[in-house]
Amino acid sequence: MKYNIFSLIFLFSATISGFAQDTIVLKNGDILSGEILEQAASHVYLKSAAFGSISINPRDISEIRITQKTLGEITVPEAAIAKNKAKPANLPASKPKKTAQPSKSAKESSSKKKKKQWSGQAGLAIAMRNKTTSNLSGVYKDEKYETYRIYGNLNWKGERNSLRWDWTYRYSEDEYKIRDDFFNITQKYNRSFKNKNLYATAKTLYQRDYNRRIENEYLQTAELGIKWFGKDSRIKLSTSAGGGYHVYDRLDSTRTSTTSVSQPKFIFDESLNWKILQAQELEIIQKYTHLGNLDDYHFVFSFGIQNKLVRELFLRVEYKIDKDTEVFYDDKGYYDKALLTSLVYKF
Repeated sequence: MKYNIFSLIFLFSATISGFAQDTIVLKNGDILSGEILEQAASHVYLKSAAFGSISINPRDISEIRITQKTLGEITVPEAAIAKNKAKPANLPASKPKKTAQPSKSAKESSSKKKKKQWSGQAGLAIAMRNKTTSNLSGVYKDEKYETYRIYGNLNWKGERNSLRWDWTYRYSEDEYKIRDDFFNITQKYNRSFKNKNLYATAKTLYQRDYNRRIENEYLQTAELGIKWFGKDSRIKLSTSAGGGYHVYDRLDSTRTSTTSVSQPKFIFDESLNWKILQAQELEIIQKYTHLGNLDDYHFVFSFGIQNKLVRELFLRVEYKIDKDTEVFYDDKGYYDKALLTSLVYKF
């Protein structure tokens, strides 16, 4: 095989570089050394230390030897030259594009989109109330006055399980302050089924409500429920029904002695949240709870509207009806109607 002056120049450049190089043997006997950048059907790009990048027609090539650090020298015959999609001649070899890394702000925004496991709210409300009550002598009265309440909740949500703790304290400004106190604390556990619209829930409640003449009240329930709309809908409606065990100490009309009562009861819950204006976070809220049967029952119904003021601060206005048929004041059933105005902070 003959070697001309160009072959000697390329061999000399390969020697002084000090690195393992690829070799191309041309059909005319010339030997070129350097780094093969790209092989295609129309050209082979070779980078030489002496002459830079050059393009060679595959028809002029007899043999290609590719040298790798770990495998040593690999001989590639002419028939095995890569037949990739042709590119215009004399263009620099294309290099793989680097995948753009997400910016710090993009990472932060994506993390914010992830649903938080913990959430809650705290509120302060003033209520104009109209209710039945009695004085210490058992005389019936129909009163209208203001009350103040603080309330809140804390929520934890997993993939299919969730827990919620609610609490409320109400204080009334009238001559029977201690009798009008109200305190409630509730724990609610939810478990979603494979069909995420179906769920089971268990509720544990303790409260003291002197307006309903109850000193201590305990309630444990187990219910099955359904969510009537998908999670992306503006309307969220859920209903559940089940049974519970109810224990409480009922005060008499003079509020001087108590009678302990314990019995199983039927319970029904319904909740509605409807976002009218999603951008302004204006929504309708409505809840209904029925405990007991058609004759002896206690129900609480509320309906209102909630609107975002600034950041996580909301204004809520709602009308609430509370009725217990087991309580009578001079043969008149107990009721409590209230118009509540609240400031609510969500976190």
